[in-house]
Amino acid sequence: MAGDSLSITQTGLQGVENAMQAVSDNLANEETVGFKAEQVDFGTLLGDYIAGNQLGGGVIADAVTRDFSQGAIVQSNSPTDLAIQGNGFFVFQDSSGNLTFSRNGQMTIGNNGDLLSFNGSQVMGYPVSANGTAGGVLAPIVIPQGILAPIASSKVTMSGNLNGSSPVITGAINPADPTTYDTSVSVQVFDSLGNSHVLTFYLQNAGPSGGTENWNWLATLDGSTTGLANNTGTIGFNSSGQVVSGGLPASPLTATVSGAAPLSLSLDFSAFTQYGAPTSTSGTADGNAPGRPSGVQVDSKGIVSVTYSNGRIVNVAQVAIATFTAQQGLALSSGGVYQQTATSGPPTIGTAGAGSAGSIQPSSLENSNVDLTSQLVALVLLQRSFEANAKALQTQDNILGSVVQIQTS
Repeated sequence: MAGDSLSITQTGLQGVENAMQAVSDNLANEETVGFKAEQVDFGTLLGDYIAGNQLGGGVIADAVTRDFSQGAIVQSNSPTDLAIQGNGFFVFQDSSGNLTFSRNGQMTIGNNGDLLSFNGSQVMGYPVSANGTAGGVLAPIVIPQGILAPIASSKVTMSGNLNGSSPVITGAINPADPTTYDTSVSVQVFDSLGNSHVLTFYLQNAGPSGGTENWNWLATLDGSTTGLANNTGTIGFNSSGQVVSGGLPASPLTATVSGAAPLSLSLDFSAFTQYGAPTSTSGTADGNAPGRPSGVQVDSKGIVSVTYSNGRIVNVAQVAIATFTAQQGLALSSGGVYQQTATSGPPTIGTAGAGSAGSIQPSSLENSNVDLTSQLVALVLLQRSFEANAKALQTQDNILGSVVQIQTS
């Protein structure tokens, strides 16, 4: 009987040791980003039968349970630091090509543009198409590091008011003679090489004709009309000051540009008005010069975009989020990441907000969810449990000593 009780006490002391490991791990990782608190679950061992009834035979550690509740989210100074608000895990790919999962969103950009996790694994996501739709095959996210190619301008849009009280001017527009036009407005356009050019419109109040109030216009490129075609026209306004003709010229303005492909610009004057108010006009054009990466940002849907020096913002990928039907079955592996098991089942990998996946908080990190107070209380209780088991061991030792003394006397 004494030997059995010693074994039972040994399981009690071992149980305390196992529980202490969990509490110690929680305390050690209280400041670890994305860490989830753990506890050891115990079960009763069966012992001897007494009068046909089974007696308990001690305790055994059945499992380790993790608390996957939300940790506090705090702001970070890094645009690539991410936190998940709600359910899900970031998806990483290690050097062997294996997928791992984590709540730790400390990410950096590698020297080849790879988006890397805190442990150096590649962060996985989905590519974003030219129209901004994410999808396709799950792949490592790579941030472009090279120059963004230029895009030639193809459309120019003008807007603003032309003063209906402006004096009527007759004769052709001469850009060199300000008396031949009422106002001018310039727009920056780009050729196929990304070179910048100045497109200037000269506008002249031509007076009423055919039931409309007409304004003539002439365009120059870099101060010249050489090599331009379809660079003149007339805009007609009704009595309410709205464009009724010439707002969308049928033929694009074309220009021969040295060293680059010819420019072809569709023009849109439909937003002009002609009211009895001061002239105030402006214009915009599409296209851009070459650009170098100047920054990276991530939105709440996990869309990773790159900002370029030319002002363009290009979406490149969407961060993947994995969810599990039985996340308690995940296996903790080296580096604090999780691996799927037969118990956890396969992951459902999607994007932020899809299915049960949570949202992404950019420039943020999720703190450990360890409750320091409860862990300190657990330490006190474990100390009392250890003392009680040690007292039982001491008592059993005394009993054995008495038995040995009786046998040798």
